[in-house]
Amino acid sequence: MFSVKVLGSIDIINSNNKKGVLSSQMKVKDILNLHKIDKAVNRDISYVRIPKIIKYIENEDTNMGIFFPAFVFSFREDPIPYYKNHFELEIPPNEKLIVIDGQHRIKALENYAAKIEDESQKELFLNSSLTVQIYFGLSIDDEKRLFADINSNAKKVSMSLITKFDSRDILNVLVTELYTLCDSLQVVKIDFEKSRLVRPNNDYFATSMRLKGLISLILFGKKSLNKNDLDIIKSQYDDIISFLNRLFEELFLVLPPNPGNVLDSILGHYGTQQALGYYIHSAIVISNNNLISWVNNWEEDIEELGSIDWSVNNPLWKKFLDINRKNTPYEYFSISEFAADELYSVIKKQLY
Repeated sequence: MFSVKVLGSIDIINSNNKKGVLSSQMKVKDILNLHKIDKAVNRDISYVRIPKIIKYIENEDTNMGIFFPAFVFSFREDPIPYYKNHFELEIPPNEKLIVIDGQHRIKALENYAAKIEDESQKELFLNSSLTVQIYFGLSIDDEKRLFADINSNAKKVSMSLITKFDSRDILNVLVTELYTLCDSLQVVKIDFEKSRLVRPNNDYFATSMRLKGLISLILFGKKSLNKNDLDIIKSQYDDIISFLNRLFEELFLVLPPNPGNVLDSILGHYGTQQALGYYIHSAIVISNNNLISWVNNWEEDIEELGSIDWSVNNPLWKKFLDINRKNTPYEYFSISEFAADELYSVIKKQLY
């Protein structure tokens, strides 16, 4: 294995001579060889996100190349011994770049490269260049803060949509936009065509109308929003949709797979979903008359939901279950949406 040379100048951060960042490009093969994922810095990988990234790579692997946002790394060693001629960072194979942002893209690159059978095509792919930012002089706490800042402040949508809202329902626009952004919502499936789901054969998590109600509960703790609530969504549109995107990614990471399958779990019922909405609002959302925000480290509260047994066989839910379509091949347990308040109380008791 040879050293990898990364060209570029190191810029000092905030006049601190002990901290810097280098922006450059690296070959795919070098990123794959030199990266290291530190679980003390990154959250666990959400494997449901990787197939969609692979599909993007497959569709975009042309002469134009692949576009990704910059991969962000931390180089934990003193860069001076490795920095040659004031413009060349030489990284030996025994040193690693700690991943701050980009772990899902890296896993997708690994998986895609592994399935390329044509050696010349694989070589071309591995020698493609991608943009990187390499930070120096960061402590572990600095790396954690940088990871949190990148994921908290990433703006995935444009405020240009606001000019198109006019008299339309802003919540409808938000739900539609969110679904196009959020990999996890696409995996669990949202039906935008039907007003209700015919269980048990339909295993979609929710209809768009039910998702709309769930989002209302998460943000405001109520199903029906007034004009002031809708104005808050308009004024904070980018922040709210970015937050919801991250929230649903975290939520479906800890809930059972295929939560819309009512033969396995109670999560496909709107009563349960409403109870989840009440819990999330009370646990992590901070609201007043003119602003919505969320507590720090809210991911920990969402992670707690993974400790609950959501299966229909859990005796905890027995009193909420009604037999639907009894004595037919389609018999299943259902939960009334009027049970949402009591379900919320039971969920809280499980977590506190």
